[in-house]
Amino acid sequence: MKVALHSIPEGFFKTPPPHNDDQLFRLIKKASSLGFKYFQVGPFRKDRFSQIDGKRLKPVLDTYGMGRTVHIGGLYDAEKFALTEQEYVRAQKEIDYGIKLCSEIDSSLMSFHPPYKFPFTINESTLSKARERFLELVNNGVESAHREGIKLALESYCYTPFIFNGLHDFMHFVSHFPSTKLGVLLDVGHLYNAKFDLDEAIRTFKDRLLDVHVHDAFHYTVQEDLKKATHLPLGKGDINFSLLLSTLSEANYNGCLSLEIRDTEQEIVKSKQYLENLIKTTPM
Repeated sequence: MKVALHSIPEGFFKTPPPHNDDQLFRLIKKASSLGFKYFQVGPFRKDRFSQIDGKRLKPVLDTYGMGRTVHIGGLYDAEKFALTEQEYVRAQKEIDYGIKLCSEIDSSLMSFHPPYKFPFTINESTLSKARERFLELVNNGVESAHREGIKLALESYCYTPFIFNGLHDFMHFVSHFPSTKLGVLLDVGHLYNAKFDLDEAIRTFKDRLLDVHVHDAFHYTVQEDLKKATHLPLGKGDINFSLLLSTLSEANYNGCLSLEIRDTEQEIVKSKQYLENLIKTTPM
C-alpha cells in the first residue's frame, strides 16, 4: 500500500475556484516537496478545477515521478438525472472527460460518484429510473474506458441520500460489470460516518477494491455537521486505522491510500507519516 495525496492544504490557493492548470501544477510540486509519490488528480467539478490540459499535465507529473489516478467528483442529482437530459449529459461529459484525461496522462484508473438526492424525497419509481439510467451510463463509460486500457471505480456512497441502500445493494450494482472493467473506491470516512462496519465493507468489496479514500470521521449522530464529522486528519476522529490497515492487508489490497483531508499542510503531513508508519508495521 502507498499513500497518495487527494487533498488541498488550507490556504494553498489564494484565488477562488475553479483553479487553472498552473495552479494544479504548483500543487503537484508541493505534493512532491511533502514527500508524496502518488497524486490523485481531481475532483473535477465546476467549483474546483477547470478542465485541465492533460498534455501539459503529464510532463509535470513525470518530472516529479508521480504515480497518478483521476477522480471525477461531480455530484449528480438523482431526480434530475432520472427525469432530465441535462443532468444525464453533464454526468456523461464528466466521465468522458475523465477517461480522456487518463489517456493523456497515462493513468490506468478513474473513479467517480453515483447520483444522490438531498433531502431524500425522491419517489420509488423515480429512484428506480435513476438507477436504470445510471446503469446505462456506467455501461457506456466502462466500455469506453476498457478500450483505452483504463479501469473505472465507483465510489462507495451506500447511504441516503445516494441511490444505493447499503453495502450489498451497492455491490449488486457493481457486479453487473466484470471486475476487469469496474471496481470500487472505498471511502473510509463516509462509510464510518454513516455507521457502516468498515471490516464488513472491505470484505464485501475485497475482490473489487481499486482505491481507498482515507480521512478520519465521527458517526453522524456524534457530530451532526458533516463538514466537522468527515475529512478530518487521522487521529482527530474515531476510526481505528491500525485495524483498518490490517483488514485491508488480509484482503490483499495493495493500492493507494488517498488522503482526502480538509486541514492544514501540517496536519496532512502528519496523517501521511502516520499512515506510512502503519504500513511498515502491518503484516502483509
